[in-house]
Amino acid sequence: MKKLKFGPIVIASTIAGMLAMFVVFRMLARYTGGRLPQVVIWSFSFLMLPACLLTGCIGYFKSPEKTKAFFNTVIIYLLAFDLYSFGWQKICGLQMVVVRGMLDMPFNSLDGETLTWAYFRRSYPFTVAIAIAQISGSLLLLFRRTRLLGVIVIIPILLNIILIDIFYQLHTWVLIHALVLMTGVIYLLMQYLPRLTDFFLRTPDSLPVIKGKRWQWPLGTLVVILPLFLLATYQYPDKHPWLSGKYRVKQLLVNGSPVAPKKQADSVLTTVYMDLQDEFVLEFNHYNSRYIGTYKLDEKDGRISVTWRYPAGFKSRFDGILQQQDHKNMQFSGRLGNDSLHMQLVYVPEPK
Repeated sequence: MKKLKFGPIVIASTIAGMLAMFVVFRMLARYTGGRLPQVVIWSFSFLMLPACLLTGCIGYFKSPEKTKAFFNTVIIYLLAFDLYSFGWQKICGLQMVVVRGMLDMPFNSLDGETLTWAYFRRSYPFTVAIAIAQISGSLLLLFRRTRLLGVIVIIPILLNIILIDIFYQLHTWVLIHALVLMTGVIYLLMQYLPRLTDFFLRTPDSLPVIKGKRWQWPLGTLVVILPLFLLATYQYPDKHPWLSGKYRVKQLLVNGSPVAPKKQADSVLTTVYMDLQDEFVLEFNHYNSRYIGTYKLDEKDGRISVTWRYPAGFKSRFDGILQQQDHKNMQFSGRLGNDSLHMQLVYVPEPK
């Protein structure tokens, strides 16, 4: 029998050590209830990595095959344990937690992590569905006949978690934990690679379909080209993309006199929104105090007018000249009802 090289043992022991480190830390941090000092939790957790590496080095010289089997087993059961725990914690309400006081905050004021958890916790059945997927995948890992299926089930779950962690800027350690779990799953998957290659690339397709290039190429071309053609000829809802956005009102003059809010209760125009489908919103110092309507723009001279639909029955005139300043900032001069308005509109970028 050909002796295993040292490299695969190092890889297996490193993955096992990293998994053990995160699993032990998460269990101690959550379930010791503050009874252990943080330095003890961190130290004991980090010891898992050198312990696994040392075990791998010793095992390699004694029995490489048994050592590899040992670390495969460790990786399988640590993955199953961690994902199984994650699933039940979701069901028991220990994940996707948001402080209730944050839920009444304006949408744009929430950071990416809070926004993510608020979205997922909105539907408890959806949370349970994610939990069931994690629990099912972890249980499939425990049995030889279903282990490969478990690996395949877990990969999209972890990939989704990783993408959320990256693009919604969750805590760095949360992302690293997910990447370590994915590394363990990919390590197991690679050992099934010959079987997967045979199944996906060499096994003939037995699904009954119309055969022949006479149909295959025209239908394939239609699938690729038609959606692009429809998009190219579609009338997009953002009719004036250079205007669309949120604008902070500065240097507001009403009937020639400067006006600015001095306290939160003051009903003074502070924000203007121009959006899809020519949506137009005036906000008066609070998101519950708004006029909402649809604007018409003459692109030649910048004349803009608005037809209101909210509040019901509000018909006051709003029209004037909108002039672009530097970048996306604007200047408006016109009328709202019987009052003359002059204001600077300072573009506010969307939060990232």
